[in-house]
Amino acid sequence: MSFTSNSKLKTDPFIILRDQEHAADLFAVEQFRLAPKQKFLFHVAFGINIAACLDTSLVQTYGQEINMLVKAIDLPQYRVQTEELNQYNRKKVVQYRQKTEEINIKFHDDNMGLINKVWQNYYSYYNADPRSSTTPGAYSRNAMQNFNQIPTNYGLDNGSTAPFFNYIKIYQMARHEYVCYQLYNPIVTSWNYNKVDYSNTGVHDFDMKIVYEAVSFSQGAVEAGTPEGFGLTHYDTTPSSLTGITTPSDGGPSFVQSTDTNALAPGILANAINSVNQNQNTSGGLGIGNLVAGTALVGAGIAAFNALGGISGISSAVSGAVSGIKDTLFPSSDKNASDSQSTDNPATTDQTKDDSPAPTTQEDQPASPSSDDAAPLNTQDGTGTPSDPGNDGWGEG
Repeated sequence: MSFTSNSKLKTDPFIILRDQEHAADLFAVEQFRLAPKQKFLFHVAFGINIAACLDTSLVQTYGQEINMLVKAIDLPQYRVQTEELNQYNRKKVVQYRQKTEEINIKFHDDNMGLINKVWQNYYSYYNADPRSSTTPGAYSRNAMQNFNQIPTNYGLDNGSTAPFFNYIKIYQMARHEYVCYQLYNPIVTSWNYNKVDYSNTGVHDFDMKIVYEAVSFSQGAVEAGTPEGFGLTHYDTTPSSLTGITTPSDGGPSFVQSTDTNALAPGILANAINSVNQNQNTSGGLGIGNLVAGTALVGAGIAAFNALGGISGISSAVSGAVSGIKDTLFPSSDKNASDSQSTDNPATTDQTKDDSPAPTTQEDQPASPSSDDAAPLNTQDGTGTPSDPGNDGWGEG
C-alpha cells in the first residue's frame, strides 16, 4: 500500500498492465491448488430405502434423476455449547455438547412431478393420514361417539420402523477430486411447497429441511459413477478438446491417491509403435490392407496419448530420448530420402566417407533375425543403420 498521494506517484511508461502477483502466486500455482472452489460444482446422492416406497420405480427407474434435481443445499453446520467455569479465579471454558444444525435443501419442481412424488412417498410412509383420509367415515363428525366408531389409523400410527432415507451424500468437486459429507439417518423436519404467483415468471421450487444423527467424511478421484451416480445419466460424455496435467506430482499436493500416468506413458506408446512395426515387417510392404491395419493401430496409440493428457502428460516421461523413443525402431518407407540428404550436404558426405567401416562380405554379415522375435535396434535415425556420432540424422551436428 502506498502512502504517497496520487498526484506524486510515478510509473514506468512501458508497463501497461500487470497481474496481481500476490494473488497469482497464491491461487494460480500448482494447478490452482489453493484457489477457492466454485459453489456450483457439487453433487447430491440420496440413499432411499426401496422397501419404504409405495412406488418402487421411484428408486429403480428415477433414482439418479432425483439426485440431479437438487437446486441448492447447505453443507453440515455444527454448534458447540460451552460453559465458562472458575478455576481458582482463572476463567476456564469447557465444552459439554456438540450439536448439528438443520440443513436446507432446495429442489426444482420438475414438470414430471418427480420431486413431488418423493415427498408423497416419504409422507405416506411415516404418516397414516394420506391413506386414512380416503377411507369412508374417517373424518366424520363422530367426536362424541364410542372409540369403535374410528375406522382407521391416524398420524404416525403407520407401522414405520426403518428409515426412509438411509443416508444423504453431499459432494464438493474441484480439480477432478471430491470431498464427501455423508449424513446418516436423516429425518425431514420441514417441507415447503412454496407459493405460486400469477405476477412471477420465475421457476418454481420446493424447500426441505432435515436433521441427521452423524456425519462422516471421505475424498477421492472423480470418475464415471464416483461420486455416487455422477456422470451416468443425462451427462455429456463428449471428450473435451482441452488437455492438461493429470498427475498429482505435476498438479501439486493432494489428499487423493491416484496413478501417476507419466510413468505409464512410455510403455503405452512403445506398445502401439511396436505393433505397427511388427505389422509392417511381417507384411513385407505397405499395401492397402496393411495401411488400414497400421492406421487403426496408430489411432489406438493416439487415443492412449490423449487419455494421458497430451503433450504435457508424457513430455517428462520421454524427455531423455534423442531423435525418437529409446529402444524403438521406426520403419522407413523411403530409403532414398536419407541418401539424397547426405548427397546434398558435402560436409556430411565427406565425414561419412572418412568414418565409414570397410565393406563386408555376405559371410561376415550376421544373419537377420525373424520378424517375429527381432529386437528393435537402438539407433538415432530410426533406420536400423548405426548413425555417425557427429551427425544426428538431420544435417550437420
